[in-house]
Amino acid sequence: MATKVYQLKSTVIKNEFHSFLKGLDDIAPVVKQLPNKTALQQNLPSVEALLLNHPYINDGFYILVNGQDTLQSAVRKQGDHYEHLPLQQYQLQLLAASGSNSNAIVNIADSLHWLTISKYQLADSSVLIAGLDINLRQLQHHLWSVDTTGRAYAFITDQQGVYISHPEEQLIGEKMLTTSLPVSGRKRLGDSITSYETVTSSYLQLPVLRYYTPLQLAGTQWTLVVDTPLLAVDEDVKAIEKYMLLLFISTGIIILALIAWAQTKWQKEFVLRQQAELTRKELLAEKQTLGLIAEKQQKHNALLQLNTLKDKVDPHFLFNSLNSLNALIEQSPELAKSFVMKLSHVYRYVLDAYPDKLTTVAAELHFANEYFFLLKIRFGQALAPLEIQISDEHMQRQVPFVSLQTLIENAVKHNIVSKEMPLQISIQSEDDHIVITNNLQLRKDVKGSGNQGLYYLQSIYSYLGNQQFRYGVEGSYFKCYLPVLPASK
Repeated sequence: MATKVYQLKSTVIKNEFHSFLKGLDDIAPVVKQLPNKTALQQNLPSVEALLLNHPYINDGFYILVNGQDTLQSAVRKQGDHYEHLPLQQYQLQLLAASGSNSNAIVNIADSLHWLTISKYQLADSSVLIAGLDINLRQLQHHLWSVDTTGRAYAFITDQQGVYISHPEEQLIGEKMLTTSLPVSGRKRLGDSITSYETVTSSYLQLPVLRYYTPLQLAGTQWTLVVDTPLLAVDEDVKAIEKYMLLLFISTGIIILALIAWAQTKWQKEFVLRQQAELTRKELLAEKQTLGLIAEKQQKHNALLQLNTLKDKVDPHFLFNSLNSLNALIEQSPELAKSFVMKLSHVYRYVLDAYPDKLTTVAAELHFANEYFFLLKIRFGQALAPLEIQISDEHMQRQVPFVSLQTLIENAVKHNIVSKEMPLQISIQSEDDHIVITNNLQLRKDVKGSGNQGLYYLQSIYSYLGNQQFRYGVEGSYFKCYLPVLPASK
């Protein structure tokens, strides 16, 4: 677990430092296209913009040499403007001593500065030497905002053990402390260049797993060090155990409560049906037809509610979700926590009471996103990201309860979902409808599933007197048109 944390942290830090030097690389193709010094002078604003293209790199300098003729300037980025200043003495010293590429760490009054330069030759033998002047203390402010959710911290030292960067800003420029006591011998990772050991961090005053790896930038020989507190690893494991226990307890309570609720509801409905049957027999002959109609409607409503209950609590979905969670616990504890919270949100939503079987489009979209998150964890790249384009006008209008989730579930159930044939689902506003679309790639092994979800939606709209609900195959897509209804007053 700690090695994965190190790999992620080191990749982020290395990418950041490479991006700081990107301006020097971007200048090369521009300079090669220019025939002479005059052309370069005309394009200096573009060269300066490329040199300082990183948002957190504000200072650079250059010198253009053609025989005895030289043009030199320091450049400072101020928002969208560039200020030109005389070269500082320490910048001139590096330029005078430079080879094709040079680096230097200079201790200036305000901070430690990292100077790095590159040489570029024009077709007329003119030479452009451009460099970056990076204030390492200011740069640390940017590094604080990188990977803020990570459980590890990183710092960089040069060959003499001087801190190039460190979360504790005042240590930059100081020599690395020797009070980090080793707890175990240093070992090497499989890449043969990275080593690690368990030490007591002088920064945290806690045991950490410390990784050392080379950081080579434009000729530097620095070392990137990543510390992961052992306490953080233990906390992750304990948190997973806690969430798993809560999950199993809450799942058991939910299942027992649903069984008791369903049994009580069935008993009440059974008594009502018996009373209705007795009343029907006592009616006059001319009212028998009305009694039959009322009985059929009553049975239809009971079936509709039972189907709704079945859609709300699908045990297959619960078991699949628990299997996905089990796989996540070792692979990504933080994602496992999010998964547990999403799963609890889904079940809390489906257990809410909606007596008129309608809810707002905004609530349905939020629930559909929570449900889709769980599916995405299960299917990964086999399920394309959910595309949503709903107008503001539709957000507060109403659709049947769990309608979007029902159609997403149908799409996943009836179609092939694989990396080779990813399933794509979209939800869009179209006139007075919300259109749910998926690419058609039907499975051959789904038999006897019926159209319970679609029948549930058709029944709801029929019950509300709206006959505009429709669905079907259109080209290579399956589309379902949900009429949006006025909001309840």
